[in-house]
Amino acid sequence: MTQCKIRILVLSLVACLMVTGLHVPAKAAAEARSNPTNAFLPAAVPSDYAVLEKYFVALKEGGANTVIIGPQTGAVPDGDTLTNIVYLAHQSGLRIFFILPGRGWTVALMEHPEWEDVRYDLNSGTIVGTGRLDLFNPDAVAYLVKLYRSVASYSIDGILVASDFYYGDTEGMSALVMDEYKKRFSAALVPGKAIVRVGSTRHGPAVLEYGEGFREWTELKKDRLVAALQNIMDASRKVNGDVKFGIPLHETVLGNPEEALSKYAFDMQAFQTLNPAWYWISIPHRDIRESQRLNYKKSMEELARIAQAAATAVQDPSKALIVIQTTTVSGKVLPFSEIEEATAAVRKSGEPGIAYMLRPESTLPIALTKKLFKRQK
Repeated sequence: MTQCKIRILVLSLVACLMVTGLHVPAKAAAEARSNPTNAFLPAAVPSDYAVLEKYFVALKEGGANTVIIGPQTGAVPDGDTLTNIVYLAHQSGLRIFFILPGRGWTVALMEHPEWEDVRYDLNSGTIVGTGRLDLFNPDAVAYLVKLYRSVASYSIDGILVASDFYYGDTEGMSALVMDEYKKRFSAALVPGKAIVRVGSTRHGPAVLEYGEGFREWTELKKDRLVAALQNIMDASRKVNGDVKFGIPLHETVLGNPEEALSKYAFDMQAFQTLNPAWYWISIPHRDIRESQRLNYKKSMEELARIAQAAATAVQDPSKALIVIQTTTVSGKVLPFSEIEEATAAVRKSGEPGIAYMLRPESTLPIALTKKLFKRQK
């Protein structure tokens, strides 16, 4: 890992849901508003020490107070690399956040294939692998805890949990899950009864109707996600009492708590009890425009809608962290006017934290980013 550049986990996925009546601690909210997150999320940072030092200085001069680093799901920077990144970021006056993998950590599965979760396949009606960790396996959770604790020990400022930290509506069918279900509810889960009707959507086959036992099964998975994250956070804070956490949101179910619970086993109220510092979401408006065949105006309206839904979901825009796209999939930088308009669309949700995706080792013009990061008084 020391010889190569550190790749970011750039996520096209997004966001997870909304529920009413959330309580935001006054002190935490005040701190967030007084120190909003102005961040860059580069696709890679330089591996050379001297170049990395200048790179972080350039990001700081561009108006940022934070840089977000994310390894691939299959690799995490080694100790020497982490030390250099954290030291040079702090020396430049930047906070350093890391995006760390959750259920999709491929290294863990390569080393321990027996930890793989399984799901009910809607096409065949059979049980197949998910390519994700089974968090009902205590050894798999302990492996994740070790990763987060190790990275937190390098005096980083924040950890953003990757968007793979969820259970889909057909996932979580391992023997461990089934045993836990039977133990808790004194009955066996029958897939054919829990998943009543399947149909086709533009994204492929999907569950159209849930039935007997599904809600209990989903609650079980939700509870396991919350418990696993609590273990991760507690262990990380034992080695770094100041580290803060961000939880991913999923755009497809924002504003619909019931659907969020069904599709992702995600309950905003349950995760809110852990008091995360941020709820983060990537909104790649250019990718959305192409995939949904929208015109420019409609794609900006969609960007603003998702950002508003995220801010509303967390009840306090200062706890929302919105990642904005600045390049095309091919890596071409978007017109500066488009980046400005995208920023203005996000700002309509109430001055959330903002992070700009960057090409590997690249920056945007200092005058532009200073203007973009400028907050309303």
